[in-house]
Amino acid sequence: MNFVYPNFLWASTLVLIPIIIHLFNFRRYKIIYFSRVNFLKEVVEDSKSGLKLKHLLVLISRILAILFLVFAFAQPYIPNEQNQSVENSSLIYIDNSYSMEAIGKDGNLLNEAKNNAIELVKSFDENEKVALLTSDLLAIHQRFYSRDEVVDMIKKIDFSPQSTSLVTAINLQVDLLTTLSEQTNKRLFIFSDFQKSIANLEDLKRKEIPTYYYKPIGQQDGNIYVDSVWFEAPVHKIKTPTDIFFRVQNNSTSPQKDLSVTLKIEGNQAAPKRINVEANSYTIGSFNYEDKIAGSKSGSISIKTNQLFFDDEYFFSYETKEKVEILLVKNSNQDNTNLEQLYGVNPYYNYESILLSGLNQEKFRNKELVVFNNIDKLASGVHDLIDNTLKNGSTVVLVPGFKADLTSWNSFLTKHQLPTLNQKETIDKELSYFNSEDPLYQGVFETTPANYKYPSVQQNYKMSAMGQGNYITLFGFNATSPYLVYSKTGNGRIILMSSPLDLNHSNFLKHALFATSFLRFAETASFQKPLSMTIGDMENFQINNAIDEKNTIHLLNTEFQVDIIPLMINAGNARVISFAQMQDELKYAGFYELTNKQEFKDVLALNYDRKESLIESYELNEIQENFENAGWIEAKPLSIDASGAIDMNALKPYEYWRILLILALVFFAIEILLLKLWKS
Repeated sequence: MNFVYPNFLWASTLVLIPIIIHLFNFRRYKIIYFSRVNFLKEVVEDSKSGLKLKHLLVLISRILAILFLVFAFAQPYIPNEQNQSVENSSLIYIDNSYSMEAIGKDGNLLNEAKNNAIELVKSFDENEKVALLTSDLLAIHQRFYSRDEVVDMIKKIDFSPQSTSLVTAINLQVDLLTTLSEQTNKRLFIFSDFQKSIANLEDLKRKEIPTYYYKPIGQQDGNIYVDSVWFEAPVHKIKTPTDIFFRVQNNSTSPQKDLSVTLKIEGNQAAPKRINVEANSYTIGSFNYEDKIAGSKSGSISIKTNQLFFDDEYFFSYETKEKVEILLVKNSNQDNTNLEQLYGVNPYYNYESILLSGLNQEKFRNKELVVFNNIDKLASGVHDLIDNTLKNGSTVVLVPGFKADLTSWNSFLTKHQLPTLNQKETIDKELSYFNSEDPLYQGVFETTPANYKYPSVQQNYKMSAMGQGNYITLFGFNATSPYLVYSKTGNGRIILMSSPLDLNHSNFLKHALFATSFLRFAETASFQKPLSMTIGDMENFQINNAIDEKNTIHLLNTEFQVDIIPLMINAGNARVISFAQMQDELKYAGFYELTNKQEFKDVLALNYDRKESLIESYELNEIQENFENAGWIEAKPLSIDASGAIDMNALKPYEYWRILLILALVFFAIEILLLKLWKS
């Protein structure tokens, strides 16, 4: 047996007081003169034995009452297996991800977890150290607070878009608890729905700490949600029919019939579609529409369900263009004839053709595609112009001339990790390799091209790659012998051919894939922003505009009262915005304006992580098995009493202070009864 307050045992010396009172009778006797004392002597002799017994019982009652009272204040207990020390320190993890939005017996599962966690904390000793952790992994939570402070913090917990693995949460809890003294009794409490997508404990390699877990049970075992949205064609033109595709997932055992799907573009709603989704399956559908005017577009596809709601709407944004700006750079007036004819078929391709000798920085302004056609020498000044163009997110096509200065060419190509050009050679080979699966050709072909006549090459500058080439082959003599390649560099893209655009060098000019490729180069020339981004997993966003750095870029959403200044990074030829340090502040899916409130403005669509849509969870026996497989054999579920609440007494050592206090009161009562009822 141990005592919570052993120093209080010194108060047991108070038992000396009734002993002293018993040994020394301090009562003052009153002398009464009486004529005959024989009768009194007889009375005294008769009651002497009764008085001794009464005084002895009173003394024993007083001693026992004092001892039991002292022991009660010292709080004796017998520790259970997990409570060998006196001081407790507990860390509570509450999963507040959106899967906890499912309905349980006490509202949503998060509400049930919070209510039980509050009752748990209230049952702790007043001086117990308590820390709180949620899926947000906030720094403010990674310290210990008083019991009342933690209760207030739990009440403020709301749903979070962060999808945190259980292993990550446990590792942070263990790290925090290991900072405490070894004599401290450490405990973990986990409140989660234990989704299979995030609650796997295979990677848990930490030393075991006594752990209790609580799993609220949802009333529904499935979920229907908008899984993804995409366009087949990466280019969006005004007054051109566009197909947008969506996928609705049904992760339940019941089929969904006649589900309404709604499309909104710039607040305008198209006629809803009705779809059926089989159990544990998905359905792909599409809407067809036209954009009447150019500019940035914001849209969403949504459904209505009676289950989880956070994933019923999928937001997206894109840019519709009226034209693409093209600059054709040539050595002579005849060089660009074929390209001018190609880009002249449609006013969407707004081209300008100039001689290399007349090239200057102003000519590159707002140009999305720059084609250097049949150029013999790339001077150092041209290198700088190309680098600035790439920094602004444009595409540059490089076609060597008839008498290429390989030194100037290879100097530029080496800097950008592209294949270098060797001396021109005469060959007669077909371009038998075509990378039709490359995203550049997405939406171009209904089926993969096959059994077509290959273009042939008579003369070219053979490409040779040194080490790891930073490029992708589109056309080649075979998969390892490239003819036309492209490379992502900075914000932009470089496309390189190994022979001039001339019929004496190849018949590629007359081939159908020539027109297909160069039109697609133009259509995809400028940076294509992502259709949407996932909160908690946002990639860097490229900036392709010339921006005055004095005007700070903000991420804004007036509805959610968000105004954040993200970090801008200059990396080589690229300017990007990093969201790494700000994702904890983004709580809601929707549209956010990215602007410096001057010349730069764009719209980002943010969605919740669809991992939280997979609400299939582990059963209690599977949770126990997962902990045991990780070596945490003492982990156990929180005991539930008959009313369905957590049995707090199961967490505490066997305490006796209440019984001792009752016994002290009983013996005080016995003393009073002896004095009042036992007459001499």
